[in-house]
Amino acid sequence: MRSRFLAASLVAAVWAAGPGVARGQAVLSLNRSGSGARAAGMANAFVAVSDDGTAASWNPAGLAQLRKPELSAVYTISDRASRLDGLRSLDGRWAYSPRDVADTTASMDFASLAVPFSVAGRPVTVQGGWRRLYQLSGTFEGSVFRRPLGASGGSAESFTFRQDRTRGDVDLLSLAGAVRLTRRTLLGGSVDLWRGDWSDLRAVAGDREPGDGPEVSDFVALSTAHRVRGDNFSAGLLLAYPSWNAGLVYHSPFWASYRLQQEFRSSLGPTEALDSGPDARFRFPRSIALGVAWRPARRWTVALDATHDEWSDFLIDRIPGIEGPINFFDGEPPGFSSTRDTLSFNAGAEHLFQREGSVIPVRFGIAWEPQGPMDRILRDPVDYVMVAGGAGFNTNSFKFDAAVQYRWGRYQVTDTLEIPNIVAAVGTGAPDAEGHNRGREWRVKVSVIYRITDTDKLGAILRKVFVGS
Repeated sequence: MRSRFLAASLVAAVWAAGPGVARGQAVLSLNRSGSGARAAGMANAFVAVSDDGTAASWNPAGLAQLRKPELSAVYTISDRASRLDGLRSLDGRWAYSPRDVADTTASMDFASLAVPFSVAGRPVTVQGGWRRLYQLSGTFEGSVFRRPLGASGGSAESFTFRQDRTRGDVDLLSLAGAVRLTRRTLLGGSVDLWRGDWSDLRAVAGDREPGDGPEVSDFVALSTAHRVRGDNFSAGLLLAYPSWNAGLVYHSPFWASYRLQQEFRSSLGPTEALDSGPDARFRFPRSIALGVAWRPARRWTVALDATHDEWSDFLIDRIPGIEGPINFFDGEPPGFSSTRDTLSFNAGAEHLFQREGSVIPVRFGIAWEPQGPMDRILRDPVDYVMVAGGAGFNTNSFKFDAAVQYRWGRYQVTDTLEIPNIVAAVGTGAPDAEGHNRGREWRVKVSVIYRITDTDKLGAILRKVFVGS
């Protein structure tokens, strides 16, 4: 029972923090995109462009295109919402009211310093940076009403009070470098330190069906805390020609340390408190991206990216009471999981309007972002569509860019709504209702990049700080 409880609650906790499928949490794309408002305005089609201070987050080889040191900072505002409606019990007895989940977050998204120099006559750039890869959030607090369906329904309407909440993030600390091997060939790589901490709370309280016992409220509550620590490397290649670029990026898979602590409380059973222990592991899957950028006319750039993510290899292992690794999304062993590998496409364009002493860029794009996890019962694919646009103001030493992205999707889901069934589902993972989920997200990104044009002065300051003369 304890191992089944652990596996089932893992599924519940991850769906709550993930793409918003089974538990009605706010929409979140798990695609491993980079940062920056310029890329965001081109719908994240940036693998073959990667020519500013955010390059290492897209294709580390692009850092070798920088000619001056650059300080970069990115700020992101995200407004996510989803609506779980059309819910009907699987036995045809009940209909449930819609559940709306919404959350707005705002925080720094990226910060870095890139410094180019020369080694043996070849341009080299190194960069240190921090990036918020995932910001996990979603909140619902309110009543879910239940009414009988026709003559086959129950005897009276009732309700439950629900609270679903996810909070946390996954951050990366990176050290990247790139070299221009030939006039047309650039190579780069990065070492990334992963730090993830997030928590989930799912609580339900409500009345019992008439005849089921004393007229008092039952309740269930599952609280979970996750901790991930690990590191991996990324490698990039960029071919740069006058009218086109081609880029390739490889993100290595890796095992990270993982700690899961959770507590299950219910008025219908004993309290369960579990800890995965210090030996558990968390596997992030491999990701490969290929991009092309074409300059069909002066001041125009058109870019297209394709990214393959192996979500079927997104695993946890060494969990007490569970034999072998299981998929993080549905708790099933590899080969039995409903999780799919995905191929996403991003396309964008940029046009530059030149003015005296400055450039005003205008950008737009569209993307198709299929997600790896699916509802473990219905297996309805989760596919997000995203449109984007942006603009900026750039001078020789200062770049200001802003972009807006809108992402949406619709898919069928199952859920467990009745309190006795939630308690039973802890051991079996079985749902009791089916409906559909509509998710949407507005995301605003603002980037500021400062190019240090007076490198002699910078060198003098650094020598004074570190050498003292």
